[in-house]
Amino acid sequence: MTNIPIDYLQIVLQENIPLSDEEIAHIDKQRKEFFKNTTGILMAGTLLIMAIAYYFIQNELINFRYYVLFVFAGFAMFSFFYLIVWLTFRNFKKNWEKDIRHGKNKLSSVIISRHKTENDEYMLTFAGRHKGEKFRIPVKKADYYRYETGAKVLVTYLKYSKEALELSNL
Repeated sequence: MTNIPIDYLQIVLQENIPLSDEEIAHIDKQRKEFFKNTTGILMAGTLLIMAIAYYFIQNELINFRYYVLFVFAGFAMFSFFYLIVWLTFRNFKKNWEKDIRHGKNKLSSVIISRHKTENDEYMLTFAGRHKGEKFRIPVKKADYYRYETGAKVLVTYLKYSKEALELSNL
C-alpha cells in the first residue's frame, strides 16, 4: 500500500438518503432469489454424501434398524445445513430491512487500497472523514479495474449490506 496524500476536508459523507423504487426492487429481487435453488442443492449434496457413505458401509448395514438410523442421519445432516442457510438468510434479511429503513450513503472520497479475495470478490477501501477511518466496500469487477489507487470517486453504497450501488469519478 502506497502512501497517498489525503485531504480529509474534501471527503464528504452523506448518510440516510432515501432509496429509489428501483433500488428497493433490487433488494426485493435479492431476497426472493436467495432460497431459489437452496433446497435442491442441499438435497443433491446430501444424497451424494449418503451414497458415498453407503458404498463404504453397505456390508455393515445388516439389520433394518441400521437402515433407519442411516436414513435418519441423512435427514439430520440435511436439516443441519438447511438451518445454517436459513440463519444466513435471516442475517441478510435483517441487513436489507435496515438498508430500506435507513437508506443509502454517498461518499466522496479517495481510493486508498484495492483487494481481490480468493472468492473473486473485488474490494475497494475508501478514506473516511478522519485519519484512520476507512470504508471497505465490495464493487463490480469492471469498477475494480477501472479505478486505480489514489483516484477521487463518488461511491453510493448500502451501509448494512455493504453493496456498492454506483461508483463514478469526481
